Amino acid sequence: MFDPIFTRAGGLWTAIIEFIQTAEGSVAVSLENFVARQLIRNPQLDAGQRKLLVHRFAIEGDIDGKAPLDLFLASQSDLTNADRQLILGWRKSFVGLMEIVQIFPDGLELMNWLTAKHYRIQFTDLPSQTAMNRLKVGDLIIAQISRITNTHWAVLTPWVALGRLGKPKLAVAVGAFRQNYPHYLYSDAPEQLALSWASVVVYHDRFVEFFGTDEITLTGKELELRMGEFQNWMVSKQLDAAGVDKSKSLTELATDAGLEAEDLQALTTTLGLTDSSAVPEQTAAIGKMISPKVELPPQLKSATAVTALSHPHWGQMFLADYPRLKNLLATKDTQYLPADLKFIHKCLADPLMNAFVWRRLATEFPQQLETALDKMSDFVNVDPQQRFSSPSQPPTLNSQLDSILTKFNKYLEPDLPDIASVPIHLHELFQSAVLAVSKEKAKPKSQPKKTGFGTKS
Repeated sequence: MFDPIFTRAGGLWTAIIEFIQTAEGSVAVSLENFVARQLIRNPQLDAGQRKLLVHRFAIEGDIDGKAPLDLFLASQSDLTNADRQLILGWRKSFVGLMEIVQIFPDGLELMNWLTAKHYRIQFTDLPSQTAMNRLKVGDLIIAQISRITNTHWAVLTPWVALGRLGKPKLAVAVGAFRQNYPHYLYSDAPEQLALSWASVVVYHDRFVEFFGTDEITLTGKELELRMGEFQNWMVSKQLDAAGVDKSKSLTELATDAGLEAEDLQALTTTLGLTDSSAVPEQTAAIGKMISPKVELPPQLKSATAVTALSHPHWGQMFLADYPRLKNLLATKDTQYLPADLKFIHKCLADPLMNAFVWRRLATEFPQQLETALDKMSDFVNVDPQQRFSSPSQPPTLNSQLDSILTKFNKYLEPDLPDIASVPIHLHELFQSAVLAVSKEKAKPKSQPKKTGFGTKS
């Protein structure tokens, strides 16, 4: 009933997971650290996605420079060459946000929503078939898929059912996936991944062109205003590059594009024009309307000093503690007070202050940061593993900074930043989701209906 190679794949994967879960020593420590880092980074992972962590470790894990799959292969002397080639191919397994496109007697056709690529999935055994038979066309799942043949794949791991989602909720699910699985963004579409990374470089270059530097510090209110001006300037450049006539009104451009009056009204609602001002604004110059207002988080708006940093790979950061930290380190031969050192420890624990930030500070203030990190352990109750140095090992910033950053759960390489461009199909999804929400909000509120079980809205 089931293709032997798929049945064999299911058995091999089960053996790999058992090998990982029963191993001791460095394998167990690496697994524990991997799971802890993922949960610190993404505490919102639900129970189903947490079950997937061990299976993700099998692909993503690192054990003293070796992959779990390689360690498993080294421990098994009775595997055939076919088995080994099958397992080696699983290095390219990936997690995706998948939509059920078709259902077959022996499997499914899935579409990865992040890349719009399709995959033919085949069942490995009766339990997997029974579980997936509950799915319907249009349902979404989060699943890790592995290649079995040149044309067919399998879901060898637990998967999470999300049900059928409308466009607004689907857009939210895509956003959550980007947050929870940054390692798998466009992992099956290297050309798109390259374009997205290139867009971060473009954003950084424009930031530097506009501000004249990659670092600016202003009050929260001033920074919000300047970021709005920067965004308008960027959009203007994009419109120029696209050949859009900015002197035309929204109504004129909509007419040229064949946009219906209803869609135009939804668009003005999307732009925040929900009152009588929408009518005159529909004849305003499109160049003055297309950019939504930039708003900083409330805690940054009221800050007396906020630093905006831009980097061609790490993206854009808004940091309220950075100005104080930089001023603290800029003072030479500082006798750091306990309060100063506790503040430095707070900054190290701040997830917004990523590895790039600390490497930047280490470049600007190497001796001061070295001294501060060494002294910090004397005044702050920290894990011994997070001590920068010991009496027998003087601190050396170059050799130990990355180590201490890792111990503070900071990744040493950047994930694709939020400012990166997205594929056209995702851009259209987000636009249609916003329009759908706008139309829904514009509908008159219906009166609650009375039922035998109370009020139903």
